[in-house]
Amino acid sequence: MYDLYKSTCMSSRLQYGLVQLEDKYDIVRISWKKPTRKGTFINNFLCLTSCDVLFMYYIYPQPLVLLAILRLLGFFRRRKVIGISHVSLIHGRNFLEEIVLRCVYHTFDSILFHSPKNQLESIEKGLVSANRTDFLHWGDDLEYIDQHIHCSQGGYFLSTGREQRDFSLLVSAFSKTIASLELYTNRVNFENNYEYLEEMQGKYSNIKIEFVEKSVNTTSMLAQKLADCMCVVIPLLKNEVYYCLGLTSIIEAMAMGKPIISSRNPYSPVDIEKEQIGFVVDDEESWIKAIEYIISHPVETRIMGQKARHLAECRFNIRECARQIDCVFSK
Repeated sequence: MYDLYKSTCMSSRLQYGLVQLEDKYDIVRISWKKPTRKGTFINNFLCLTSCDVLFMYYIYPQPLVLLAILRLLGFFRRRKVIGISHVSLIHGRNFLEEIVLRCVYHTFDSILFHSPKNQLESIEKGLVSANRTDFLHWGDDLEYIDQHIHCSQGGYFLSTGREQRDFSLLVSAFSKTIASLELYTNRVNFENNYEYLEEMQGKYSNIKIEFVEKSVNTTSMLAQKLADCMCVVIPLLKNEVYYCLGLTSIIEAMAMGKPIISSRNPYSPVDIEKEQIGFVVDDEESWIKAIEYIISHPVETRIMGQKARHLAECRFNIRECARQIDCVFSK
């Protein structure tokens, strides 16, 4: 992903501010994954012996067991370990797993959360103390977008989500309106299988459904599609809303000044309705109502987009994320 950013194929948001901190710190990017267990061990050991701060974009307990044991024994305690949790921390399924997880969580000097709700739940479970957590204002790379992507006001709604999406509800709602929807997703995305959308392709004149693969060309194409759309729509599966699901789509929309219609998600750090940047919906009827409002109120829709961009500039951007990361590094 760093190479893609350097070649201007995508923004730096997935680097979590490290690009913006390169002039201040000597940053080495190392993958935890190696083809063999021996390779993994060597790679992890090199991280521990050479760094002052070990920073992880995602917290996966399994690769950290060795580090947890070594720190428990008194090794590498001068190394600062910082990680980002995308979900609430969890208890183990049995006594042994509980001990391992608590040992891993205790390894971190600071755990950052995308969602204040996930942060609070983790504290209330007693898995991490409040003084070792913080909420991270993650956002897109506005400088990259302004330099490399031209934003305009198109006439279609756009859905580009891949993770835990309720496309059946979305298509059903749009089929009952005259609004144009363009939907792009993978056939299969990890445990999500969207092949059922094949039956809906070409069924409605106002709905375009296209399967795409993860690639550099796809990333660039979808970024421009978003820049040219009227509104971003984010349909979420209700039984999967236990973390900040849909956040990437939200911050992309805000960065490009687009209004948002999203399924309700109490874990989202962005209060769409309070910030007046779009609508939060619960069922097909509210989806239809929000869609019809967008297409019949162009001035208000444009103002929503402007407020979304302003919110991105003030709080949810990669510069603010980098500033927070820097503060954690410096503690």
